Amino acid sequence: MKFLFQILRIVNFLISISVIGTLIYFHGYKYTPEHLHDHLVYLHICFGFYLTQYSIKLIVSGDWKGYITNNRFEHYILLGLASSMLINWLMDFSISQWMLSFTGIQEINHLYILFLHIWVLIIVAIELGKVATKHTIWKLSPPWLFITSFVVLIVIGSSLFMLPEMTTSGNGMAFKDALFTSVSANCVTGLTIVDVSTFFTIKGKILLMVLIQFGGLNIISFATFFISKYHKVITSTRTDETIKEVLHTKSLEGDATKNMLRKVIYTTLVIELAGAVALYHFWDETISFSSNFNKLFYSIFHSISAFNNAGFTLFTEGFINASIVTNYTVHIIIAVLIVLGGIGFTTLWDLTKLKHIFNKKIKPSPFRKSSIVAITTSLLLILIGGFYYVIQEQNDSLQNLSDFGVYVTGFFQSITARTAGFNTADIGNLSMPVIVMLILWMFIGASSGSTGGGIKTSTLYVLILSLWERIRGKSSHVSEMIRDLFKKAMTILVYSLLVVAVGVVLLMFTEEDQKWIDLIFEAVSAYGTVGLSRGITDKLSTSGQFIIMILMFIGRIGPLALAYTLIKGIEVQQGTSEGVMIG
Repeated sequence: MKFLFQILRIVNFLISISVIGTLIYFHGYKYTPEHLHDHLVYLHICFGFYLTQYSIKLIVSGDWKGYITNNRFEHYILLGLASSMLINWLMDFSISQWMLSFTGIQEINHLYILFLHIWVLIIVAIELGKVATKHTIWKLSPPWLFITSFVVLIVIGSSLFMLPEMTTSGNGMAFKDALFTSVSANCVTGLTIVDVSTFFTIKGKILLMVLIQFGGLNIISFATFFISKYHKVITSTRTDETIKEVLHTKSLEGDATKNMLRKVIYTTLVIELAGAVALYHFWDETISFSSNFNKLFYSIFHSISAFNNAGFTLFTEGFINASIVTNYTVHIIIAVLIVLGGIGFTTLWDLTKLKHIFNKKIKPSPFRKSSIVAITTSLLLILIGGFYYVIQEQNDSLQNLSDFGVYVTGFFQSITARTAGFNTADIGNLSMPVIVMLILWMFIGASSGSTGGGIKTSTLYVLILSLWERIRGKSSHVSEMIRDLFKKAMTILVYSLLVVAVGVVLLMFTEEDQKWIDLIFEAVSAYGTVGLSRGITDKLSTSGQFIIMILMFIGRIGPLALAYTLIKGIEVQQGTSEGVMIG
């Protein structure tokens, strides 16, 4: 039996690798119609192997119920595929193709192949994941494992962007451009040196969307992973309780952490789906979508891009495109998605408790301290930035807009500047006071535990609160609570300022023909993973673009990795679990 399992592992690995290779070839290069049948047969053979392998392990396990429970996700996928294949073989009828026929897409065979590819990749990911858990890479420290995951995603993304079928030219992207785009997508920044709308084919746009989703979820998944791992070396019971509260879980062991990760993914998909549906119904009629599928894809793409605070758009000139710039309903939908993605998942879950506020039986607030900080600070920044923008630009970029349009535009720019990167105004023509405000907002960024970047609102909150306590000159319970947190916040602030300063100085050496304010704006935008630009990204030299790539990468992984090296300093208020998460 041991020999049989060894054979299965070897064949499993070889088939998994071959599946990945054939999928890359199938989507990355041109293929003829007759290839569809051969490829379909190959996929069904792969499914047959995975089903056989699962059945053998299930039989020899001796505990069918326990084995199915431990492999529930794989079980239901293979059961569904086996049922579909059996019906197709016995009745010559494909349930999957029948369901896909309602999409109205003519190339139903290609769509069916894509549908099968998604499922086979899920199975391959499960199988390779089982192998990876036994590999030495998992012995890396959490920060290094986190960094490695981003590097792997970036390398895969840049390699795929270079394939011929990803670009409309049929030549693929140059290595430098592919690397820049992959870094920007995985770091959910949005800076780009090509026109996404016209440069990429539908395959390239789908790849870009997938990288944005993985990049956004990766940071949250590893945030969870880091804290759950670090708690094992923290002996303080109070701190341990704080970490549980930050993660919104009753336990930091196995199943509880997995359940929380499932909750993160579920929350993400539900919000993105709702955003896509809303966008689909409110696109302006002047937008000439080639088909309903194209309209649906635009809706899904922008919903994912907005919730992950990525800022990528499929419209030439972004949201200052003539068909979008005055569509204020779309602006509001995008703004809501940005806020939901940038406020933090634990805060989102707390918002579902709003009904308890009106329950007089519950005296303490149903919100945690970290959620109150995220909501209050984010709301203040939105209001301050929005009104400031309106006051400064009312006689310039806003003068030809309606009263409603003036405030929607003002508040949209205040929201998007905090790591989202969409723009409904020409950033290059804004006044200097507004540019300075946007730089500050980009540097602050989103809230802890969110898809956004920056130093985080919690860091700003601790710094301001500590400064206020020092000005008052009185010792209080609050000052005792934030004493250690202040040291962590200052570390993150100084670290971030130093990284941006070095980046700006290097850019000044490599980009002597660019204005200093434009370089500062670009550097802060990259480090804050925002994506706003004053129109110089594609004009930067190769050296300048590599500097921007490094800033995006450090801005994405740096503050979080640094924050978790300081996680022992998380404190609690009044011996409860109302901690403020820094980073």
